[in-house]
Amino acid sequence: MSVIAGRISTPKDMTFDEAARLDPDAQAGEIVDGEWVPMTRNTWRHGELVVNVSVLLKLYAREHPGWSVAGGDPGTKLARDPDRLRGPDVAMARVERLPTGRGAEGWLDGAPDLAVEILGDGQSASELLKKALEYMAAGAAMVWVIDPDPARVMVLTPPDHVRILGREDTLDGGAVLPGFTCKVAELFG
Repeated sequence: MSVIAGRISTPKDMTFDEAARLDPDAQAGEIVDGEWVPMTRNTWRHGELVVNVSVLLKLYAREHPGWSVAGGDPGTKLARDPDRLRGPDVAMARVERLPTGRGAEGWLDGAPDLAVEILGDGQSASELLKKALEYMAAGAAMVWVIDPDPARVMVLTPPDHVRILGREDTLDGGAVLPGFTCKVAELFG
């Protein structure tokens, strides 16, 4: 790995351990099929949506012990050889699955039970849908893809169920988060 004119040059087959040695503040990114993909900072609005979703899920987790909620692109190891490391905007996992180490050992093995991705300025909906399908292939029980404009949520559940909800619809946790409900509008305000 080397730095050329502010860019990071990485080997084609980057591993989890190599990625763990990078400074996440200076070199944020993900591994997609062994290749390091740099990520840019998100907007303030994106951060607000991450907090809104996190708060709603944390309130659920407090009432339903056994869940952990993480935000800020927590590392999830979705595949090996080549390695695939993704970081959902918000994630929920059962506490018995939580990693306890540092670096690559501190990243979740497999997909979270619930992965949440929020469309940012520098992403396309098709890119986020690809990530959602990667989470599903790695074992996620549910994925929410949130599009701030026009304020909608795409809910994906295995094996191939997709629902698109608008601002006035009710988002529920289905079999993954029994009893969780909120108006989609709550995610945005």
